[in-house]
Amino acid sequence: MTQQFLQTGRIANTAVTSDKIANTAITSEKIANTAVTSDKIANSAITVDKVEGSAITSPKLASNLSISLLNVLERANIYSTAVGGNVNIDVLNNTVYLFSSNTTANVTFNFRGNGTVTLQNTISIGQSISSAILLKQSANTFKANVYVDGSLVAPLWASNSAPAYIAGTNESTDLYVFNIIRTGTSTYTILASNTKFSSALGQ
Repeated sequence: MTQQFLQTGRIANTAVTSDKIANTAITSEKIANTAVTSDKIANSAITVDKVEGSAITSPKLASNLSISLLNVLERANIYSTAVGGNVNIDVLNNTVYLFSSNTTANVTFNFRGNGTVTLQNTISIGQSISSAILLKQSANTFKANVYVDGSLVAPLWASNSAPAYIAGTNESTDLYVFNIIRTGTSTYTILASNTKFSSALGQ
């Protein structure tokens, strides 16, 4: 039997269905690069429940891909334990962090991939990542510094406010937003802002 024995013109449209194919019968190495194209797939053929969690990875998507989305749900890490000192921000896990208990000391946000992956190995030169971090403040207010992979990086603060001025605001939740752009080997430009959120007077 040669590879050309079965041709598409000799197979009825309904002859091959998913229940007639073993789960492991079709693998990526058995399909030519150009064999499956969008015009050969019905609009409703691929749904979330038919795609394994690791089935589609970023190297399989074009770098200039344009995506139109109705909405994006972003997971937030919520910590009820009071924080102070060094706080690791693992961007491979989450980029939104809420620390809902009063901050106990000045905080150092250390951005990294996770416990085993550096931020340098997470984003390439010319790529950026953004993170939003919320700190709850009490009558004793504290400020935050920024580290990347354990090394201090001085951010560029919005409105040209010096980092010493960016302190916590009494009885509020402070929102820190950081946009981290990798510009070289272990070199980053960080754009930062700090905004106060609290209950309005008379509310």
